[in-house]
Amino acid sequence: MIAARIAGKKSFAATLALALGLALPGAAWSQNYDVRDVSVTPDAGARTGAAVAGTLTASAVVPSLSFNSTNLSAPAVLAAPAVSAAAPAAAPAATPAAAPAAAPVAAPAAAPAAAIAALPSSSRAPAASGRAELDAVSRIAEEPAGKIGAVEIVSLGRDFDGAKPSASAVPTAPLDFNRGGAPRSSHPVLARAPVTAQANATQKRMLASLYQVASIFAEQYAPLDMKKERFQLDLKRGYDAAKAAILADPGITTRGYQDLLAKLVASMRDYHVSISFNSTESSKLPFQVAQAGGRYYLAYVDREKLPKEAFPFQMGDEVVSFGGQPTAAAVKAIADKMTANTPETDQRMAEMFLTNRRRSRGDKDIPKGPVEIVIRSKGQFYKIRMPWDYTPELLAQDVPLRNAGLLEPEGMGAAPAGPAGFLHSVGQAFSDAVHPLVDLFTDIRAESSDNGFMIGARKSFIPRLGQVLWQSDEDSHFHAYIFKTKDGRKMGFIRIAAYDGKNKEVQEFARIMAKFQAETDALVIDQVNNPGGDVFYMYALASHLTDKPLLTPRHRMIIGEAEAQQSADLLLKMLRDSKKPAAIESKEKTPKKADAEAPNASGYPITAKFLALMIRSSQFILKEFNAGKRYTDLTYVGGVDDIDPAPKEEERYTKPILLLTNALDFSGGDFFPAIMQDSRRATILGVRTAGAGGIVKPYAVSQFGIARLSATGSLAQRANGQPIENLGVTPDIPYEMTARDLRTGFAEYRWKILKALDAVTAPRLR
Repeated sequence: MIAARIAGKKSFAATLALALGLALPGAAWSQNYDVRDVSVTPDAGARTGAAVAGTLTASAVVPSLSFNSTNLSAPAVLAAPAVSAAAPAAAPAATPAAAPAAAPVAAPAAAPAAAIAALPSSSRAPAASGRAELDAVSRIAEEPAGKIGAVEIVSLGRDFDGAKPSASAVPTAPLDFNRGGAPRSSHPVLARAPVTAQANATQKRMLASLYQVASIFAEQYAPLDMKKERFQLDLKRGYDAAKAAILADPGITTRGYQDLLAKLVASMRDYHVSISFNSTESSKLPFQVAQAGGRYYLAYVDREKLPKEAFPFQMGDEVVSFGGQPTAAAVKAIADKMTANTPETDQRMAEMFLTNRRRSRGDKDIPKGPVEIVIRSKGQFYKIRMPWDYTPELLAQDVPLRNAGLLEPEGMGAAPAGPAGFLHSVGQAFSDAVHPLVDLFTDIRAESSDNGFMIGARKSFIPRLGQVLWQSDEDSHFHAYIFKTKDGRKMGFIRIAAYDGKNKEVQEFARIMAKFQAETDALVIDQVNNPGGDVFYMYALASHLTDKPLLTPRHRMIIGEAEAQQSADLLLKMLRDSKKPAAIESKEKTPKKADAEAPNASGYPITAKFLALMIRSSQFILKEFNAGKRYTDLTYVGGVDDIDPAPKEEERYTKPILLLTNALDFSGGDFFPAIMQDSRRATILGVRTAGAGGIVKPYAVSQFGIARLSATGSLAQRANGQPIENLGVTPDIPYEMTARDLRTGFAEYRWKILKALDAVTAPRLR
């Protein structure tokens, strides 16, 4: 058991362990409640974690580990020769008292006066010496509650050759796992050959599970033919490779099998395709990097965990190396394990995951213990060592599956499970257009709520654009304000963080649009880092941004018995509720009820016209299915072929719109700019969106720790005939974040936005 506390605050992992009555794996923990001292004493030789400043981190294999924070000072900026961070020179051990005094060195401008301490050579000894390297540091940064502990900073002077900038960290070639064979026009047939007699029980179960997963993609994955033509995807080849790997390893573990599944899923090169696993193991660092011009910079620092006194670096300082290798190489290593999809998006995703690793996402070898990075600030290089904030695995692995008697299955498993929890209400069919890892993004965002680079953050990194005259309340769903430009004009700004709201949020959006329509000359919509959401909620927001119908994408959809049943149920319900439902052709716009009471689908009004379109859509799906089609001709989501303007004229924004996008806009975050661009309703500035171009469908596959599997159930096509999948939406005005942006609070970005606003409003002024 463990109960670690610093300055009166328990570590999260320790508190959780106490609450659950758990002993963390691999160690026998002692209790210590001293407010100013933390002591962790594991069994000799055990792999353990160390509670440092309220954060559970992991050390190397050591017999003991102890930190005392009674007399800690400001950060120790330690003098050292200019050596590569990847291979520090070892020297005989020396005690702090015996170490010679070090000459002061220049510290970053942000650093306060700091005590200068010598770095004993023993602190650079390998972990095999029997003590953690940080034990030998004579003085470290103060560790108040909630802060990350044991941050070591070493000045390397002005010369460092341990890393060189790279123009790109993201591979663009298809994964070898998928290649081989010419594209084929039909879905591959996965053979149900009998399991070999040599396979043990675990292997047989894994083969059955593998067949189930592969069958979902063979039968339910809408863009499969497109992927074969564009990327030479060969699902059968990938399935055979995974099958062979299982049969070749009689001792294969659950995690080994999960890694094979993750590789198969990544081969789809689709951001909507995702698999996640049941796991608590994770590791994170309290900062985030971003690439600009081939170099990597600090984009965010969590000052609650890394105060300036302990980490005197700031946004825009260059991160030269990470973990003993150039930062570009470290990011590329993350990107290589991803989907090899849209290069810009893979790049930004890899940057985010560099300092946030989770087994639930399929990450292997979750890091723990100290990590070494090199930062260049004000012309000086500094070597920093800090511990990963590591959470161990609390779920047992390789628990035998129960078998009630079916010991020798003849085939490769049951038919794939249908969509989990398929929605059965009017207006919700095929409505999920959201990144499948949205729950993960929510968890990450909660850990650093002030990080404007997080996907779905209420406030993004986009800077204030002028003098604020009005703004929404902090508890408002939307971050919105009116600002004044230098020439005295009033402009509106609103952040759409995700398309995840309901009617309440739509009504709030409508009120803001009414205010903007009355008081502003143009509108900036911030949609960067948007994971998508509900199609009809997105349609509802868009209806308040126009006085003319907006074009919607058409889809080719995967359908089956569940979708046919849903369509039939809707038609039967309408027959019961109305004498002549099929004859509804009314153009009536809204029911005669208050806004909050009016029937709606995620805020989009259910009018007589909407019901008629839904009926036609249901009839279309039934007709296609009864004709033997499981992949439909082009149609519209819910039958909605265009988005009608909002019912109340005063709640429609009709003035120029500038829409900001980037590479972390997924799904609904792709559809919205596509709709606005195809309808010529907005000018788009920024970076191409991710290209997640379809509707998401979840599937239930519960064995071997599989928590969730999702696949793309439709393939969307824009008005010009191009798919959104893998292409995204290209902005009208390209703009890529620069190093100067990161150093100056996005001054260049602000200038570009204001210049674009001048351009989009110029015709109105003339």
